[in-house]
Amino acid sequence: MSNWSKEMTASIPSVFQAQVKKLGDKDFLAEKNASGEYEAQTYKQVAEEVKKLSLGLVALGVQPRDHVGLMMETKANWVISDLAILSANAVDVPIYPTNKGELVSHPLNNAGAKIVIAGSEEVFQAINDVWGDTGLETVIVPDGSKSSKVVKEATNNLSEGKQILEMQEVKEMGKKKDEENPKLFEERWTSIDKHDLCSIIYTSGTTGLPKGVMLTHDNFLSNVRQMLERVNIEDHYVTFSFLPLSHVLERNVGYYASLCCGLTIKYAENMDTLADDLAKVAPHFMVSVPRIYERIYDRLVSMMEEEGGLKKKMFYKAEVVGREYARYYSENKPLPFGLKMKYNLYDKLVFKKIRDRFGGRLTYTISGGAPLGVKLSEFFVGLGLSVMEGYGLTETSPVITHNLPGKLKHGSVGTAAPWTDVRIADDGEVVVKGPQVFQGYYNNPEATAEVLEDGWFYTGDVGYIDQDGFLFITDRKKDLIITAGGKNVAPQPIEGLLMEDFFIGQVVTQGDQKKFLAAVLVPNFENLEEYAKEHGIQYSNRDDLIQKEEIKKMYAKKVGERLKHLPSHEQIKRIKLRSEEFTMEKKELTPTLKVKRRFIFEKYKDMFEDLYSNDGDFIEVDYS
Repeated sequence: MSNWSKEMTASIPSVFQAQVKKLGDKDFLAEKNASGEYEAQTYKQVAEEVKKLSLGLVALGVQPRDHVGLMMETKANWVISDLAILSANAVDVPIYPTNKGELVSHPLNNAGAKIVIAGSEEVFQAINDVWGDTGLETVIVPDGSKSSKVVKEATNNLSEGKQILEMQEVKEMGKKKDEENPKLFEERWTSIDKHDLCSIIYTSGTTGLPKGVMLTHDNFLSNVRQMLERVNIEDHYVTFSFLPLSHVLERNVGYYASLCCGLTIKYAENMDTLADDLAKVAPHFMVSVPRIYERIYDRLVSMMEEEGGLKKKMFYKAEVVGREYARYYSENKPLPFGLKMKYNLYDKLVFKKIRDRFGGRLTYTISGGAPLGVKLSEFFVGLGLSVMEGYGLTETSPVITHNLPGKLKHGSVGTAAPWTDVRIADDGEVVVKGPQVFQGYYNNPEATAEVLEDGWFYTGDVGYIDQDGFLFITDRKKDLIITAGGKNVAPQPIEGLLMEDFFIGQVVTQGDQKKFLAAVLVPNFENLEEYAKEHGIQYSNRDDLIQKEEIKKMYAKKVGERLKHLPSHEQIKRIKLRSEEFTMEKKELTPTLKVKRRFIFEKYKDMFEDLYSNDGDFIEVDYS
């Protein structure tokens, strides 16, 4: 059993304080120290840091309902800072640590934040670059930062009324405040009502400036309760955290759910050390996005191709058996005797060895943020991992639906969470009502009115619900392509089919008001370069490689093979290979790695137009 109690409903700080009282000496947050070993802080130790920082914020003038910025990497200090802000009965405004320019200044200005907590010198630089365009008064930086060149220079150029403080300085202010008024801290966090605003999260949005999603303490906690009504989390579980905590998925499903259950959370050092950290932590529970599962699968396939021989043959045979097992598992049907025998054999010879790479204890894995796809869903379930794909948005805290172990449909996003109503509007839009639905967009009543009506939230996603209550998302309403012939085409399922291919990394499809669909493909270069080596294809760089005729022909054929079963208007007729990945840093992907179509179409207008020019540099897809 977990340490979750249905009575923990008032606020995030009240849940935290209840767990501190109950679990004081249990490890809560752990991350790597200088020697590369995981070092933990107990619930009680975290509570002491939270109290000092929270009262330090109060000493800086933070009043109840004030908005405080939080721009930090996914680390223990993010959680401590979040709990400190909320415990002051203030509202936090998380900003992605990779954001720059207007994506930093806009949320701070829109929310009216006077204080922001920066997680690193790089983050401070991004804040400092726009400081003059905001109403910020105080920037809190990590301990030791004042000796760095960038912070020194900024300190020397501070205008009147502005200050840079290290975290420890703020905590010292908090200790002094506690000595002056020992009851103040408890007065602040106990004064929070569950319907009070907890956070303003600025959506990553594929168009325009981000909108501030207003979420209450009850929005978050009701969503946790909805999940825990259907999933049993044991109190000895360890959570592995690596996605941005500034995104609602990791924050609520990873962090707040773990807090409510009294778990230990361990953080990855960074994305480059993910595989090693995963094996070292050996978690029971983690949250991820499909792109990570894709990389894991591609890496396994690549390793087997390199190994060759018996190991390669056994892996592919095991995969076939695993997928067959996954189909029975999804329907909760008993395995036929022959399949059971084969599965048990491959489980010992192949699947267990792969699971050991995840530490050997992984009980639940959550997938959200984008479609996982049938191929990946079947593979990981066949592997013996319970990947629960779900669906939701920032505006729904985020979970609306999710699959369950033994109750799932591959390709679906599951059934509605408890106390949640989901319906499909006449035009196919998914509409939802429940306690997790947000309060509106901050300072933007017009945008709020566009999506909220009588408590129903219009998600902007298109989908359908099958006879068993499973929701299938087909695309974003705004992403639907209407061809020149008047056909409606959803690009995401088509792109999903293509990205199942071993040699395809990214796809962006166009075709709105055009006679046919065309797409830009970014190869999976790790696999393509290995292919070139095996086939003796000489090249000087990636641009040179994708210009080789044999490579062009290979991709023309692969796309044709993947899409030949689709109706003609859903088939991509022309493709262009691109040597450079679309990235979040260049604002081409959202933080959950979804393509910003409109931004990409505008940024690379000539590249996409070239696909429709009679003398353009494109590849005709081979459907022969």
